[in-house]
Amino acid sequence: MSEQVPVVIDDPQRVRSALKFFRITAIIAGLALVVLVVEMVLKYGMNNDVLSWWSPVHGLLFMGFAAATYNLGTKMRWPMGRMVGYLLTAFVPFLSFWLEHKVTREVEAQLAAEAR
Repeated sequence: MSEQVPVVIDDPQRVRSALKFFRITAIIAGLALVVLVVEMVLKYGMNNDVLSWWSPVHGLLFMGFAAATYNLGTKMRWPMGRMVGYLLTAFVPFLSFWLEHKVTREVEAQLAAEAR
């Protein structure tokens, strides 16, 4: 993605809170996807349904990540395409960990620039 133009942050405390929620859900969604991959390998590769209950749990956790992305995205005035792109990273194992790191760096840099 190209470099984003910093926006004026209306309420830095609300952005920090939204960022914290985003970070937590991005990590949880990433871990949940890894467990889902394990569940699929067990189910389809080894005919073992021990984790068959995990898929709906993963779906709920993903919805939390989607809500956190929208919450932070609206506070940072991200375009809808950027938010959707961020949500798509949750479909690739381990990519949400990279996204969490990238977004945290960007948002914290914008918060620091606002503080000056």
